Amino acid sequence: MAMATEPEPKLRGDSAVDPRDNARGPKVRAMFGAIAGRYDLINRVLSGGRDLSWRRKAVKLASLQGGEQVLDCCCGTGDFALLFAAHDPAPGAVTGLDFTPEMLALAKARSEEARAPIDWVAGDALHLPFEDARFDVVSVGFGVRNFQDIDAGLTELRRVLKPGGKLVILECTPSRGLIGACANFYINRVVPWIGNALSGSPQRAYSYLADSIQVFPNAKELAARMQRAGFKEVMFRKLNLGTMAIHVGSV
Repeated sequence: MAMATEPEPKLRGDSAVDPRDNARGPKVRAMFGAIAGRYDLINRVLSGGRDLSWRRKAVKLASLQGGEQVLDCCCGTGDFALLFAAHDPAPGAVTGLDFTPEMLALAKARSEEARAPIDWVAGDALHLPFEDARFDVVSVGFGVRNFQDIDAGLTELRRVLKPGGKLVILECTPSRGLIGACANFYINRVVPWIGNALSGSPQRAYSYLADSIQVFPNAKELAARMQRAGFKEVMFRKLNLGTMAIHVGSV
């Protein structure tokens, strides 16, 4: 008997960036650079202001005890890094890394305003500019979907973690059933319409956002890929009626 196969996801196809393109990195960088100035506002609007609460839950799951070396990879405008820097007990140092200069400039300005001592570094998640076993905690908020190679990216994140260190990922996750149908309608119809209008993105960045979620592994699949990359004690917690997930794994 033939095994049933998952249907191919239906993509909008009106973005300048195809999430299935294995060479999309430069296009993704340009796309995020173009929307950097309105990125935070649009995130708040599209999430109904809940995105910061999701990040706070993820920071809590990192279980900081104080003095840790923390890396926020794909840091964007710095939301995750700023939350880590403000944590009590305080980490020893926080580093934010992103490959989009425009995002990093905004992140640096925010940290200076908050007087948060964060080191901002330009770099690619697939080729991190750090030695092995450098960090106690690595976080990625809504960035793993943009990895050109998810498995290679997870392996690279593991490389820079110390023994006993933790990886914390906050990411959208495909969902099924009635909730999945409602979520898909919101993601594929509402998000691109509002996001593209507010951002004025010539690359239609929020159409790419919708498409990238459709082709991204679901929560169970991502957990399995973390395990294959060498992470232990992998767990995930779903949020927002199952449309978001926080994954945690240790080294």
